[in-house]
Amino acid sequence: MTTTMPTPTATTGDTFADRTLGFLRIRTFRGTARPVRHVPDADAVTDPYVLLGFHTAGRATLGGPGSTEVCLPGDVFLRDGARPLTLEEREDFELHLVHVPRRALALTDRQARDLAGRAPFADGTVAPLLGPLLREITAAEPGPPSRAALRWAGAVADLVALLAVEDAGPGSAEDGQDREALVRRLRAYVDANLRDRNLTPATVAEAQHISIRYLHKLFEGRGSTVGRWIQHRRLEEARRELARPARDDITVAAVASRWGFASATHFSRSFRTAYGMSPSDWRDGRTRPAEGPGTGRR
Repeated sequence: MTTTMPTPTATTGDTFADRTLGFLRIRTFRGTARPVRHVPDADAVTDPYVLLGFHTAGRATLGGPGSTEVCLPGDVFLRDGARPLTLEEREDFELHLVHVPRRALALTDRQARDLAGRAPFADGTVAPLLGPLLREITAAEPGPPSRAALRWAGAVADLVALLAVEDAGPGSAEDGQDREALVRRLRAYVDANLRDRNLTPATVAEAQHISIRYLHKLFEGRGSTVGRWIQHRRLEEARRELARPARDDITVAAVASRWGFASATHFSRSFRTAYGMSPSDWRDGRTRPAEGPGTGRR
């Protein structure tokens, strides 16, 4: 009998489990020898994903009758979630299929296509790390959503991305364009969350589903670290607010708090370092009317 995903048809002795881990969706199938088919659902269009698969028991050929790509326990394979997939299970099996959102991989379209077209991974540097990690994750008891779950999911996504570049040659112009687009999204996210005092490189990376290491790598050669960029943008917005007309009554402490600084002292010190004057001097010089002839400030 054929088992079809995402709505499997169960027979006697079959089991099916569906769970989430952070931004990953993990589907586990157990049963007797037969074809198992993945049928793309709406998610594959609205939120494209890569299908990461591996067996903890059993042996299958990938791609249907006549295929020579054999999947053994411990092997990992990746396919485009938007395309149908058939596995010919040859014996009693336990199969795990993990939906990994494309947005979590920070890969170009070309890299994702190449990755999904490759044979199952068994050797190399990355696959021997990814296989045991997946085994531990799928064996663990489901728990409530947490930051730990997001970090585990991020570790899986990072290893999948490493599979794509493990044997790849030098990056193409397309790769560079995709990196630039990702940097623009990162900066837009920072701008939208400047007022959040908890905004840090770690939270930026987590929100964009990339590793902190990759986040820092994206900013290499741009004259600033991610942390410095966040502070630079906060200072710019605070300076703009202090310079608005008719706002000479606003306090420096209020502006500091509004733009995510830990304290007015920290804000004033950072402002002076960046602009060579205190926030209050900047505000007074921009918001008070210019002195006319015969007038003087006391």
